[in-house]
Amino acid sequence: MTRVPTLAQHQLTLFNTTNIQSRINDLQTQLATGQKSQTYAGIANDSLRLVTLEASRSQVQQFLSNIDKAQQRLTLMDAGMQSIDSLVGDFRQTLNSALTAPDSAGRDLKTLAANMRQMVVDLLNSSDGQSYLFGGTRTDRPPVDMSAGTYSGLSLIKSDGVTVDSTFYQDYYTQVQGNTLPFAQGSFYNQIFFDKNGVAPTGPLPADPNNPTLAEFSAEDPDLWQYYVDRLNSSEMVANPKTDYYQGNDQANTVRADRSLDLNYDIRADLPVFQQILAAFDAVANLPAGDASDPSERAILTKARNMLNDALSSSSGGPYESLDQIRTRAASIQQNAGAVKDRHQSFNTYATGVINDLEGIDQAEVIVRLQNDQQSLDASYAVMARLQPLSLLQYI
Repeated sequence: MTRVPTLAQHQLTLFNTTNIQSRINDLQTQLATGQKSQTYAGIANDSLRLVTLEASRSQVQQFLSNIDKAQQRLTLMDAGMQSIDSLVGDFRQTLNSALTAPDSAGRDLKTLAANMRQMVVDLLNSSDGQSYLFGGTRTDRPPVDMSAGTYSGLSLIKSDGVTVDSTFYQDYYTQVQGNTLPFAQGSFYNQIFFDKNGVAPTGPLPADPNNPTLAEFSAEDPDLWQYYVDRLNSSEMVANPKTDYYQGNDQANTVRADRSLDLNYDIRADLPVFQQILAAFDAVANLPAGDASDPSERAILTKARNMLNDALSSSSGGPYESLDQIRTRAASIQQNAGAVKDRHQSFNTYATGVINDLEGIDQAEVIVRLQNDQQSLDASYAVMARLQPLSLLQYI
């Protein structure tokens, strides 16, 4: 004879059925998410290790994001500098040809210099879509502005082709050399003669010492014009370049690449090499005629060609970093960033694997357990369905 279940037995059966249903729900969630538990309490024994690994991986992923941003900007910077290198090289070759055969026709050096100068400006104003590449950390305006009122155009001969233009030297004397007076010697001619010779001129003096003609300028000292032209890349100019065109800031572009490593990829448009390139183009663009057969203009064309030579590839002991040296420095930064990135990616792969092991499930095992529990649940429901109608009265 089989006993009729008591209330306690019925409650136990119901409790076990509910537990099986709960396990099934958990297993279904595991299959859906691929994780053992949705809370750390579910993997209490591994929770500390998991939290530590997740924190480390999150930090490394931020480092990787920072490095990616720096590498992208460095790649764009190098592309811009490569284009500038090509423009400068082409114009240098044009100047070489003009100086070798000054009587050959068909060259418009002034227009070519002005157009190439603008192309260099456009490249220095390049952006990665979020900020300007060569403007430091300033993002609200392009770093190079050569418009009137911001930049004082560099000219050595006035448009009449007869008179020396003192504008460049006035700016150079005050802005670059840091002098407060327009000219300590009283006039443009007196000052530049004194700067070269260490004594004041005696005569013949120009009719207007602030606006001497080319003939008057060299009357007492035949080498004075060449000295004036040589100011374009003087040691003082290189040490304190005339950068009134620059609208960026002096804040370095830096990203945190590791816990104790910052990547500095600070290449700005106010570097001496860019000033020298722009000055060379500007000096030629502002010539009266761009005539290589004219001795005064030829001196400027020769100086511009030499300035571009230095800008492209000055020696390691040169007065400033050449374009080639800056690109080499940028490539070295890229290489260092790549090495750090490889190390972070290795750790990220390792950490992700361990985290997946700690959090993840064995899908085949979970499916088998789910099937077994589902069979047990079906059996429990069947038993409860059979027992539900029974009562003591029916049994009697």
